[in-house]
Amino acid sequence: MAFRASIFLRQELKVRPAFELALRSSCLQLVLSRWGLETAALMGLRGEQSASNDDRKERAVEAITKAMYESGLDEHATDLEREMLEKPYRSWEYKDYVYGDHWESFGVLQWILGRQHTIPAYYSSFDRARLFQSTGIMPADPTTVEKFVDPFMSSHMRQTVDASQLQHEVDISEAWVWRARAQVLLTLREELAKETEADSSSKVSDTPVQAALRSKHIPHSLRRMAADLPKTIPLAAKRAHAKGLVKAVEDDDFAITVELKDTAGQHKSALVPYSSLDQDHLDSIRKIAESRFLAFAWSLGKADSWDVEKVGEIVSINPLSSMWTPNQS
Repeated sequence: MAFRASIFLRQELKVRPAFELALRSSCLQLVLSRWGLETAALMGLRGEQSASNDDRKERAVEAITKAMYESGLDEHATDLEREMLEKPYRSWEYKDYVYGDHWESFGVLQWILGRQHTIPAYYSSFDRARLFQSTGIMPADPTTVEKFVDPFMSSHMRQTVDASQLQHEVDISEAWVWRARAQVLLTLREELAKETEADSSSKVSDTPVQAALRSKHIPHSLRRMAADLPKTIPLAAKRAHAKGLVKAVEDDDFAITVELKDTAGQHKSALVPYSSLDQDHLDSIRKIAESRFLAFAWSLGKADSWDVEKVGEIVSINPLSSMWTPNQS
């Protein structure tokens, strides 16, 4: 019976046509190129504040926008992406800079297309320079977009990533996005409990807690598990490790590898439990997990549109989250 259940809960993953992934990847590369210019301007990197430097970057921004239209990517970009690329240089808002979280989505798309050999651990990021180099796209040159996309337009183009390898990476993604969401719920567990105990007649639907959960894209169906998380996380860590979805368990939690310096100043690696990280690192891992999960969900048709806000509507890509499916042995 367990074997039959595991088969039922393991549907074949069907990837979108390769050219769709290539077009989506190209759109991301143009936006992330613009993101780099805007971020450098915002931070004043290396003290470059001269008028000539600003003029050069402004021309680069205009070239990227022009490339979007000349390559035809404007038909495949989201409304938000077109809006961001059409804005004048140095006019981006906070919500535009947040789009930099999509570097990890970009990496997953490149991996599915066979342009990246591995997906880094979920507490590490893709090498951004290598991601850009792997496409051969020069953001200001629309012909390079065509050169990247054209090979994927063939009807004979086959999926380059092995099906079992794809399934394994999807399972890993589900495990880490579950753990990231669990941490958000764990942090707000007491507040959620108070809301549950509050008089239901008040019917306050947009409390600060609910707004926080919505901003971090926590599916509504998962919020009920908050009270049981102290018991559920150790079980999840054990199952994830047994299934090969995490490399190690530390203090009954997902293990994170960190680099430390010993008394002699030498670097060494150490394992720490997920929950021991500070808030900045927790947010960083959550964004990595969420961004990669979006790329897998969209690539496999689980998400109809490229919209990070809709990630909060998706609990898992498999019919049941990979950690909780019965073993097939």
